[in-house]
Amino acid sequence: MSLYHKSALVSLAILFLVANASAQHKNKSKHADNTAARNQWVDSVYNKLNEEERIGQLFMVAAYSGGKNYNEDLITNLLNAHQVGGLIFMQGGPGRQAILTNRYQHIAQTPLLIGMDAEWGVGMRLDSVKNFPREMMLGATRDTGLVYQMGSAIAAQCKRLGVNINFAPVVDINNNAENPVINSRSFGENKLWVARLGIAYMRGLQNNGVMACAKHFPGHGNTNVDSHKDLPLITASLPQLDTLELYPFKQLISAGVSSIMVAHLDVPALDTAANVPTTLSKNTVTNLLKNKLGFNGLVITDALDMQGLTKYYPAGEADLRAFEAGNDILLFPQDVPNAIGKIKNAIDSGIIPQTALENSVKKILAAKFNAGLTQWKDIDLDNITNDLNQAINPIRTLVARSAITIVKDDNQVGNKINENMRIGYVGINATKSTPLYEALNDQFYNIKAAWLPKGSNADSAQKILESIDKYDATIIAVHNLNFNPANNYGLSNEAMSFLEQAGCRNNVMVVLLGNAYAMQYFCGVNSVMVGYEDDTITEHAAADVLLKKIKAKGKLPVTACIGNHSVCPAPAKPPIVLKEPSNELRKVFFPADAGVIDQKALDRLDMFMARNIADGVFPGCRVLAAKNGKVFFDKAFGYMTYEKKQRVDTNTLYDMASCTKVLATTLAVMRLYEQGKLSLDKTIGDYLPQSIGTNKAGLHIRDILLHQAGLRGWIPFYKESVDDDGKIKGNLYRKYPSVGYNVEVARNVYLRDDYLDTMWSRIYASPLDNAGKMVYSDLDFYFLAQIVHQLTGKTIDKYVEEEFYKPMGLKRITYNPLNKFDTSQIAPTELEMSFRTQLLHGYVHDPGAAMLGGVGGHAGVFASAHDVAAIFQMLLNKGVYGSKRYFKESTIDLFTAYNSKISHRGLGFDKPTPDEDSGGPAGERCSGLAFGHQGFTGTCVWADPATGIVFVFLSNRVYPSGANVKINKLNVRTTAQDYIYESLGYPVNHDRPQVYKKEMEMK
Repeated sequence: MSLYHKSALVSLAILFLVANASAQHKNKSKHADNTAARNQWVDSVYNKLNEEERIGQLFMVAAYSGGKNYNEDLITNLLNAHQVGGLIFMQGGPGRQAILTNRYQHIAQTPLLIGMDAEWGVGMRLDSVKNFPREMMLGATRDTGLVYQMGSAIAAQCKRLGVNINFAPVVDINNNAENPVINSRSFGENKLWVARLGIAYMRGLQNNGVMACAKHFPGHGNTNVDSHKDLPLITASLPQLDTLELYPFKQLISAGVSSIMVAHLDVPALDTAANVPTTLSKNTVTNLLKNKLGFNGLVITDALDMQGLTKYYPAGEADLRAFEAGNDILLFPQDVPNAIGKIKNAIDSGIIPQTALENSVKKILAAKFNAGLTQWKDIDLDNITNDLNQAINPIRTLVARSAITIVKDDNQVGNKINENMRIGYVGINATKSTPLYEALNDQFYNIKAAWLPKGSNADSAQKILESIDKYDATIIAVHNLNFNPANNYGLSNEAMSFLEQAGCRNNVMVVLLGNAYAMQYFCGVNSVMVGYEDDTITEHAAADVLLKKIKAKGKLPVTACIGNHSVCPAPAKPPIVLKEPSNELRKVFFPADAGVIDQKALDRLDMFMARNIADGVFPGCRVLAAKNGKVFFDKAFGYMTYEKKQRVDTNTLYDMASCTKVLATTLAVMRLYEQGKLSLDKTIGDYLPQSIGTNKAGLHIRDILLHQAGLRGWIPFYKESVDDDGKIKGNLYRKYPSVGYNVEVARNVYLRDDYLDTMWSRIYASPLDNAGKMVYSDLDFYFLAQIVHQLTGKTIDKYVEEEFYKPMGLKRITYNPLNKFDTSQIAPTELEMSFRTQLLHGYVHDPGAAMLGGVGGHAGVFASAHDVAAIFQMLLNKGVYGSKRYFKESTIDLFTAYNSKISHRGLGFDKPTPDEDSGGPAGERCSGLAFGHQGFTGTCVWADPATGIVFVFLSNRVYPSGANVKINKLNVRTTAQDYIYESLGYPVNHDRPQVYKKEMEMK
């Protein structure tokens, strides 16, 4: 390398370090500046308020933009006279609410925190805006990604309307079918899914700038009393509460929920005083929620006008006791002046400490700062209704197609129905055509409809019942139900009787377009589909399931039928075919779904990666981790280069360098070993006739796989092909392919075809310097790839493509990637100053592999993180991926175990060092059963059968120079791997020596 080039690279490196260090410093400073600015603003506003005005900040008053409760004058008066801190908008219209929000924010001396009950979007309160699905329907999808998407869309609605806090999600576990107030507002009865989906909804809101509020603490699901009308009694013991009702709240607290709403409940396990609702219970709010559960966000009362509270505590008194219990925001107060007076007297007399007021008000002010209310901009009124409706139908469609549930189909109607049948359709609670009927009518020319509207008598029902038998299949759709249990969810006695009798027929499927709990009135029917809601989109999704256009993927989130009281004779059931669980990689939206218990460890991994990029370890990287096939961490960090022109993404291909050994060559050797074509105990001479007469002929395949055959680590073939200045020799290379020069080494660099013979002559002539030692050698895998070619007639790239990559459906792992991808999808490697004298972009970094035309047994594979992980997931699955077996379990056990008495190697695979305190090339938390490999370019992949973890790390640390070895000095790959293990609760592993000893004893 010339002095000029060295100087240029040093200068470039210094510029990178200075720029990256400056960026890192700016990020830290920005965070510190934001915290300092918030504290300064909070303190300045707080100090300007007198005591009564500070108390006023505690109140969030109900505001109506329309209807009989329209109260603009009242709100204006409260803002001017008492500086209330916030408003909860109730019924009205979007345009009118926006106008009033602008007006109220201008009147307020301190910015107002604006809230709404928008559990299924702002349409829950406003006319002209459609609704998103309710939580019961979302619970049926079990799709955290979809719930996050809906939460994000609702956040967009809120921001468009000037709403800062959405009183959602409901995370009550609804395990009482008679619950009159939670019911379909809950994700269901399974605490795990309530928590997971609740977190998804929460993050959808909060990641998009809107505060979420988990409600109704400590759990309103197991009651049959509406707290709007009376005080519900929860009889669960404290251990029962802790195990069930509190579980979702604890999970959302851990996930960082901004606020929690406390319900009006009588829970003797938390407070033995008579008629003291949880809202007013210090033991519940302060001792349990704040102290024991460690919640330090905003604590908000449920509405203070609800009869569960007002029945026992008058206006003003309820507010005082709620604040004394530890609530920060007093929602829906009935008499603000009276309440302010009572709280002021309690503070002045020392009953409530002044610090309690200061803490609550400053939390409220901090929330306002975080919401951006210090820089309020008027809501744009143009097109506001259309904007609020924009995302609803697309998301409703996705939810409906994921939620439709076949509860049971003993009649096999779903499988049998076709256009050649005579189809009957009965619409219960419907008087005319429905979207479901129209969709079926478009497909089935021989369909006949009958209608059983509300108010139908028994005679009408009987006539329809008698006609069912003449059809091959009949769809009975139940429409227009209520969401709450009142009046049997809207089913008349005649309708319930009809459903139970008709459902006994072997040609009937009932389609319940409404609350799943309504199934309790016809539990005995043989075939039931549940749609959860009744609208055009859901009915079309139900039709698509019946027409076999989509599969029903939903899972019933509640138990509707307890003790099946069927009056139907048991039909003959087909044999049950058990479906094997998926063994392919599948992404989960939340790490907790894969078993992560320490999210902060993953947050630290994020920061660690950002710090490495800032410190110039590499310009960007990919990290992917899966447990038991569930991908829970899949992130792209940084850029392709330090110039930051293109970001790394999840599809970016990286030069895998020596990971090629386990992603290609070792797989091929394992396959040939299984087929009996290759013996580990035979020699090179048994397979490569050209080796006969050389010192390589007697080398055993097993020793070659273990890097202990005595071969040198590598031979720098390229040095013979360049002159003293590092420039390629003209007699060996051409700029363009031509006769005798077709081996593409790099862009506009073509090697003479016969030079391969020279390379092999150098290999065969090389001495065996390392006999009896483990010396990591690329030459070992030159031989193995050549043996694969000899036995199969195919080069290693063609063989692994046909035997593994294509059958596994892997499209982003390949040799010579420029044959399939352009450079925008590939991370560049080194700016090579000698030999190829260019930036290597899409050409293999290893010079020996390059001189083989990019196809080596030791290097040459380029891949995305997903495809690398898929191969190692297949190995972790003991040879199975999808529906195909690629290896016998015994083959994988043999190759991935410790196999050497003088090293920690497996057959082809690297292994953790069998040391109590260090995993060597792997993280210190890895077990001794782990296997994998590292690559020179900054890559690695590991799988651990003891934990079910697959870990992939890809970077181009050699850009722009391979002299950058920070990745090794800082142990970046092993540290990142340890963060993954830490997030799953795995401690440092000290048992590797025992695993090594045990596996070696078996040899």
